[in-house]
Amino acid sequence: MLERDRQRYDGLGDDHDTFFTARQYLRHYAPTHDDLTAGLVDGHHDGGLDGIYIFANSMCVRDDVPISGLGRGAQIDLFLMQVKNSKGFGEDAVDKLIVNLPRLLDFGRNEQSLSKTLNARVLEITRRFLSAYRQLEMPSLRIRICFASLKAEHLHSGTRDKADELEAVVRGCFGGADIAVDFLDATSVADMARERPVTTRHLALAENPISTSKAGGYVAVVKLEDYEDFITDNDGKLDASLFEANVRDYEGSTSVNRNIQETLSSGDSDVDFWWLNNGVTIVANTVQPAGKLLQLDAPQIVNGLQTSNEIHKRRQTSDENDAADDRSILVKVIQAQDDSVRDRIIRATNSQTSFGPSALRATDKVQRQIEEYLAKCGLYYERRRRHYYNQGKPIEQLVSIDQMGQALLSVMVQTPHIARGEVSRVFEEDIYDLLFAPSHPIQAYASCINIVRETQTFLNLARHTRAQAEDFLYHLSMLTAMALLRKHRPGANDLAAIESVKPERSLQTALLSGIQDEYARVGRFTGEVMLDRMAKDPAVTVSILKFGRGYLATTSKR
Repeated sequence: MLERDRQRYDGLGDDHDTFFTARQYLRHYAPTHDDLTAGLVDGHHDGGLDGIYIFANSMCVRDDVPISGLGRGAQIDLFLMQVKNSKGFGEDAVDKLIVNLPRLLDFGRNEQSLSKTLNARVLEITRRFLSAYRQLEMPSLRIRICFASLKAEHLHSGTRDKADELEAVVRGCFGGADIAVDFLDATSVADMARERPVTTRHLALAENPISTSKAGGYVAVVKLEDYEDFITDNDGKLDASLFEANVRDYEGSTSVNRNIQETLSSGDSDVDFWWLNNGVTIVANTVQPAGKLLQLDAPQIVNGLQTSNEIHKRRQTSDENDAADDRSILVKVIQAQDDSVRDRIIRATNSQTSFGPSALRATDKVQRQIEEYLAKCGLYYERRRRHYYNQGKPIEQLVSIDQMGQALLSVMVQTPHIARGEVSRVFEEDIYDLLFAPSHPIQAYASCINIVRETQTFLNLARHTRAQAEDFLYHLSMLTAMALLRKHRPGANDLAAIESVKPERSLQTALLSGIQDEYARVGRFTGEVMLDRMAKDPAVTVSILKFGRGYLATTSKR
């Protein structure tokens, strides 16, 4: 079973073992395949790390995930992983982290010095962790360091002693943190892979529900305490698997959310919470009532993300000695197995509320059309979070809505710096309408994503560019489209006309060389040494576009 499951990730090349292991190890956080690939750091100068993942209140923290609104006492989880397909756990692997982690987890670190021995991905993600920790007020910190050896059968006592030394070193960086070192062998990983996710949940009601004339529709009030139990896991974390919306859709400390916080904290005994709040909507494949209990198969909260997050924050900040709160929340539960019915529910229940844009956009007609067209091309378009991923489709055939947005931003709109650093802007109205205009030929979407994928494959071929692939990917994709079509600014119709997206390696090598020269030139002028920062700089995009136009003027069609 272990080998068969790992084969799903063969398209990731050398990273497939790390991806597979991370998926099992982080399974209770319900990460998407985008979340998992974003944490891969293996390559030249990786410092002994293959994967780094950050979660705040169970939300995977990537580039532009807002976390400042999570409030006081948020939970930050940092996972540092090394994965080897070997027969044992070596002390050398632990020694590398004993040396490198104190340097990486130092708030006063010198990145220019670190960049000489550690790659840009390692530095970027650890910087993101330090920034997240600074942004939050009195967060609780949990650090897990995982060494996985997929053919190991035993752990040598000397390695365990080294692990204790590593734990002590990291505790020196964060004295109040919960720190542990885990060793995973093949059996441990296989056991995780066999663990079936919980798909059936029970929702305790304050009173018997009101059922509608349509089968499977219920309206009920649920005690706040019982709803808190429903949306949290055994460790008290917000259960990310329950939310239809992408984690970016939590809007943080907005006026609406502050009002919800105030209502929750008021403890007004004369006013019930559900009188002042629109409540939440849950859809499930099947709904089975049993008195004051609903049994839900594969439930998803499709409306009420902001309210749910504020209720979860209330549990984190409340005093255990506080008097019992007997207030309730209004809950609508609907049995909806059909995707089109679910789409109508999401759009209708969110038409007058501030709902996260990515989940709401997933119901658009153009998103369905892209999904249907890409299916004909052998690709699975995840306009819904984890939809095909949970069905076990091969990773290399999955296309997330974020990935599509990044492809369009870089190839069609020529803003690769936004694709690299601000992907959530895809869902802003003016940008979204530009990218997903009804007038665009549907074939253009396939061309854009295929250009980016071919470019990703090219960058991953060499170990020295693999660790920097994300920093070059979107600029190189932009130039590749220009070179393939011999146009300064290819439009949707131009892209739709591409019959086969197979750029020659010699072409991309020449274009990459030009990009690297521009990065170096900017670095000499500004003193910037971090590639990820240059990749997100609009001025760098201007320079690279100028190079691309010059390239077209001085070369013939290939």
